[in-house]
Amino acid sequence: MPMPGSKSRRAGIWHRFRQPLLFDLEMDFDNRLPAASDAIADTLDYKAISKRLIAYVSQSQFGLVESLAERCADIVLREFNVARVRLKLSKPGAVRGARAVGVIIERNRDALAQGDLLFRRGHEPVELPESVAALAKPVRAPRRRTARPRGGRCPAYLSLGSNIEPERNLRTAIAALRARFGEVLVSPVYRTAAVGFDGPDFLNAVAMIESDIHPFALNDWLHALEEAQGRDRRDASYSNRPLDIDIIYFGDLILDGPGDFTLPRPELRHAFVLKPLADIAPHFVDPVRGASLETLWNSHPDRDNPPQEVALQL
Repeated sequence: MPMPGSKSRRAGIWHRFRQPLLFDLEMDFDNRLPAASDAIADTLDYKAISKRLIAYVSQSQFGLVESLAERCADIVLREFNVARVRLKLSKPGAVRGARAVGVIIERNRDALAQGDLLFRRGHEPVELPESVAALAKPVRAPRRRTARPRGGRCPAYLSLGSNIEPERNLRTAIAALRARFGEVLVSPVYRTAAVGFDGPDFLNAVAMIESDIHPFALNDWLHALEEAQGRDRRDASYSNRPLDIDIIYFGDLILDGPGDFTLPRPELRHAFVLKPLADIAPHFVDPVRGASLETLWNSHPDRDNPPQEVALQL
């Protein structure tokens, strides 16, 4: 039976091999706002959750229901602002004599904040150059009020690009992020022509980390990572790059800082930034535009002509 203040949803989902799966979800959600406003937009969107899980499962391949259940719980917690989820995943008719077999898990946002639920995508180990490896060691933050964002950790969405040895440089960058911040959620990689100058095509991706440092400090750390991989920050704005990393979102923070530091970043207008963002966080709501990334991508001029996806595992 659902807990008081929770919502329940049942959805039948088919695997790509047409194996039936049955999901039962109980989700803890603060219903005080929709109760006060009586507005559908303020409540938990059952349909969006069902569509998101159906889309994810239909494109996934898992050997164990345990792995699939963990990843689906992660999606519900991370993308729909749910405090706790109880997920039952069943495979009807999988074993003769039993109506169904499956797993039941309960997860909450406290576990998510510690990175316990991020699905560990397989990736090859990358040996970090000494200049990059030195950055991976956590540095004690200065004792000041702005040293850490409220709550200790905050999701940060990063745009990465490279057109100089891009496969090696992107792999090294993601490995450095994993070494410093823990699990990293990485989008597909896309190929894009150089913008504003003649040069080799760029490979672009988006990564989501849980940052334990202030966005200004994170920006400085990312600049050091760029320089450790050969970036000369004196180069023109439009030029070849071994590595270019920008913070697109830091939670729902709206902030202007030194130099050209702006949150959210204006690069969101580019398809090679918005498309991979929408891939990994379609229901994240842009704090300025008030629309989800999925909605923003669906209204983008390049929606029907997206960047070319590249088979590169980061």
